[in-house]
Amino acid sequence: MVNIADSQKINNLVRGAANILLATHQNPDADALGSLSAFCQWLEQNDKKYDAFCSNLPASNLQFLFDSEKLITDPAVLFESRYDLIVVLDSGDLKRAGLVELVDKYPDSQIINIDHHATNPNFGTVNLVDVYAASTTEILFRLFKAVNFSVSAKTASALLAGIVDDTYNFTNPNTSHDSLAIASQLLLKGAKLSVISDFLGKNKALADLQLWGRILFRLRVNQELGIATTVVTLEDLADAPQGLEVTEGIANFLNNLSGVSATLILRQEDAETIKGSFRTNSDLIDVAKLATILGGGGHRKAAGFKLKGKLVSTPTGGWQVI
Repeated sequence: MVNIADSQKINNLVRGAANILLATHQNPDADALGSLSAFCQWLEQNDKKYDAFCSNLPASNLQFLFDSEKLITDPAVLFESRYDLIVVLDSGDLKRAGLVELVDKYPDSQIINIDHHATNPNFGTVNLVDVYAASTTEILFRLFKAVNFSVSAKTASALLAGIVDDTYNFTNPNTSHDSLAIASQLLLKGAKLSVISDFLGKNKALADLQLWGRILFRLRVNQELGIATTVVTLEDLADAPQGLEVTEGIANFLNNLSGVSATLILRQEDAETIKGSFRTNSDLIDVAKLATILGGGGHRKAAGFKLKGKLVSTPTGGWQVI
């Protein structure tokens, strides 16, 4: 739940700031962008000067949430301004938000940290971190209520998009009574669930599904460990202009696979970097702990990591990391 005292601290910091930087994590999902959009609207209502930063442009199907032209993606640009307040949204740490160097240079900047990742180390001046929230937008809804920000239909849609995406359409274990109750209130405020659903899951092109087919064909199940794995190669991504964003949803999709306790997808992002995505529906497994061992983090049920290496096929039809 949102602490009233912390909410007031955040309100005071925002109202007292002259130049604000908003930031979210790299490869932003709907929760990241929905949080960014909603917070921007709060700042605009308060006539605040701000910049918004993310080290990657949003995927094409998420640009309904945030105008890419208003987003700074080059971290060097951030050093051209002096921010007295930095707001980090939906990012488990400063590194994933691309802000380590900026914060090191200006250590006196106030930081508001709003997040729901279990591995968040509370790096802010004020930390509004609720690991039981289904999404960061769920936390923002409570914050806005505490500071009497009147949520418009546009803001409601941004907040609902984050909940829908992080609960995988209200089907994964993150979905709670609070998630559904808040979603209901957002619908009453004018959020467009059908529009959100179309952008997040109903606009798959033929080429996208064919790419999924290749990836699913490689799916293997380790019966002893109860884990299903598959890989995404550079060749897969080269054949699909929007390959990176197309493959983002496969981890959640595979979480529906029966007979396994967890799933792992390894995706070759470039010649030397592999991204891993863990998912589980089991209450006995904490994939965030596994991801942390590998230098990543996330939630108990969904987590990720990156490592140096290459995916190489084996003579037996499997894959290994070298």
